[in-house]
Parts: sequence; structure tokens; C-alpha cells
Amino acid sequence: MSNVAIFTRSIWFAAALAAVAAFPFGAAALECAKDPVSARGLGFLPSPEQSTEAAKKEWLKKATAIYSDATWETAKGHDMLCATQGLYSNCKVTAVPCGSVPATPKKE
Repeated sequence: MSNVAIFTRSIWFAAALAAVAAFPFGAAALECAKDPVSARGLGFLPSPEQSTEAAKKEWLKKATAIYSDATWETAKGHDMLCATQGLYSNCKVTAVPCGSVPATPKKE
């Protein structure tokens, strides 16, 4: 195969990749809540990582009550504040939940 043919195929391949990468898969389908949701981990934990994950877990419970497919990764406006006391920490996270499937209200 000649260098011209290889070069031409490379350009076509790069153009195809750029076209696919520019197409927003599912990004337009996400809707976001009007107000941010805040949550705090349940008590002080021995590591910042555990405190962060505990706060995100509690946030996710609240966020999925708004959008059943909400995740921390699709949320907007992430904010985290952690308090330490000695070797222990407790975190509070705030973010606006986003998703494509509104949650159904729970019956009481």
C-alpha cells in the first residue's frame, strides 16, 4: 500500500472519530433539578475517603428520590465541605441532581 493511500485512510479515520466524538450521546436528554441537594455522612469516620463516600451515599439516596437514574457523576455544581476532629472526619456534599427518568413519588 502506498504512503498516499495510508495517509488518505488515516485522514478519513480521524474525521470519522472526530464526528463520533462531537455527537452528544444522551447529554441532551438529562434534566437537572431546580435546587441543589445536600447530605452529610452519618457520623465521623476514620478517613477522609470514607467520609466522602458516606456523604455521597446519603446524597444519592436524596437525589434518586428526584431522578431515579441520578448519579454523582451526572450532577452539576459539586461542592464538598469536610470537618475534622482529631483523626476523624465528616463530610457534607451539595450538588444539583440530574437525570433522564423522574422518580415516582412514594406512597405513604
